[in-house]
Amino acid sequence: MSNAPTVLLGLMPLLRAVVRSTTSATATTVTADDSGTLFVDLSTSSHTYTLPTLALGEGKHWMFFAGDTTASTVITGGTADKIIGGDNAAADSMTSASVLGDWALVVCDGTWYYFICGSAADSDSWDASG
Repeated sequence: MSNAPTVLLGLMPLLRAVVRSTTSATATTVTADDSGTLFVDLSTSSHTYTLPTLALGEGKHWMFFAGDTTASTVITGGTADKIIGGDNAAADSMTSASVLGDWALVVCDGTWYYFICGSAADSDSWDASG
């Protein structure tokens, strides 16, 4: 068995030149081809982003940014119980608390989604569930 990583973070650019904004409450399905995309949520009602399955997401990453303070941003794993983030090692989804400037970087290694997040508030405002 090799100790070589399956995801070489140093070889992938953090963000592509693509920025997608949404003002709709309609859910967004994130694809593996969206890897490197910054999704900006400008919706005034709760908006859900659904990640691809772990197999399709291996070696991929996506970034999310809350651009509005009136509604939460929800990021759901394409495979249940496979998000590591916040205080949960097997979450189904992560939800922001409607704080402008909340952000999350999601990296997938084919086994887990790693949820690395930050908040413009004094404390982390992302909650894990599931």
